[in-house]
Amino acid sequence: MENAARTADHLARLSQRGDDLRVKLAELLPGSAPFVWEVGSGHGHFLTAFAQAHPEELFIGIDVILERIERANRKRNRARLDRLHFVRAEARLFLESLPVAATFKAIYVLFPDPWPKRRHHKHRLMQPDFLSLVAGRAGEGARLYFRTDHEPYFQDVEAAVRQHAQWKIVEESWPFEMRTVFQERAESYRSLVAVRV
Repeated sequence: MENAARTADHLARLSQRGDDLRVKLAELLPGSAPFVWEVGSGHGHFLTAFAQAHPEELFIGIDVILERIERANRKRNRARLDRLHFVRAEARLFLESLPVAATFKAIYVLFPDPWPKRRHHKHRLMQPDFLSLVAGRAGEGARLYFRTDHEPYFQDVEAAVRQHAQWKIVEESWPFEMRTVFQERAESYRSLVAVRV
């Protein structure tokens, strides 16, 4: 039986989280300059190195775990990277909370949880509906970069991208490479690049 008070409290917290995120993103993205977005940025190793190599770009990394965001922001502050930001957010809420004019030029999804059991596949990030949401905020020619060490997940994502009307898989190298913690641990991995069409 559902507890109405608990449900109302939960919905109120979600609404407040969305409001807070909209305010934060309006501060970070006041104009229409496209940005590079990393979903699941962890402790920020990849995006911090990317931002150091490309200081002219605007970068935003998100993660749902506060301790990871705090560590990533400490890296950012030590490196004095004013155009790099780490924000605690879930990917779908982030997309919903973006300012109207905000678009990204690239999205990186590196080694997301593959949720390998079939009954858990609904929890996977890379689903057709997420690809549609991302396409709705992607600038013209935006790139989607995906990498995983879980072969069945790669095959599912590759099939979903091939079938999606707004994304086309392309053969091109990544604009920035850095071996992540997960890459170091992986015996092998697969990568995919798609362009918004």
